[in-house]
Parts: sequence; C-alpha cells; structure tokens
Amino acid sequence: MNSFNLLNNCLDSEELWYYFGSMITKTKTSVSLSSSLLTELSLYNEESNVSIFVEKALVFYINELKRQERIQRDIKILKTHEKRFEREAKENLKFQADL
Repeated sequence: MNSFNLLNNCLDSEELWYYFGSMITKTKTSVSLSSSLLTELSLYNEESNVSIFVEKALVFYINELKRQERIQRDIKILKTHEKRFEREAKENLKFQADL
C-alpha cells in the first residue's frame, strides 16, 4: 500500500487537502489565544487539530472579507450608472402592455 492510500484511509478529505494542498507553503507560527476562546474552540473543533481549525477559520474569514469587497465594488458600479439604469427602466416600461 503506497503512502497516499495509507493517508487516505486515515484522513478525511479535508484533512487530505490540508496535508497535501498546503504542506508546501506552511510557515510555523505562534498565536496567543485567550483561554475562553480555546474553551469555545474545543466545543466546535471536531478534528481536535487546532491548526486545521484555525486555518479553516482564517480562510473563511478572508473569503468573507473578499466577498464584502466585491459587494462594495458592485454597489459603487451600480451607483455610478444609477441614473442611466433608471432612465432605461422607465423607457422599457413604456413598451409593456397595460393589463
């Protein structure tokens, strides 16, 4: 049995991604967390691997920040063209049949 199959039998797919997908770019880091946060973390951390949990939480948070940036960018674009969109909508309403 090769090492991949051995790992596949021992780890779930998320742990495999963590192991293979990011092991090349890992940097050892020290983070200080409050004891109350660690207690709360233990309630939700099914993997019992704090590093995996924290990495997933950071990826989720960073993706959320990116999503908010996209939303703000879209709002800015919509506001820039708001008057034109409103004018076009009014023109299109003229073509609708009265019911």
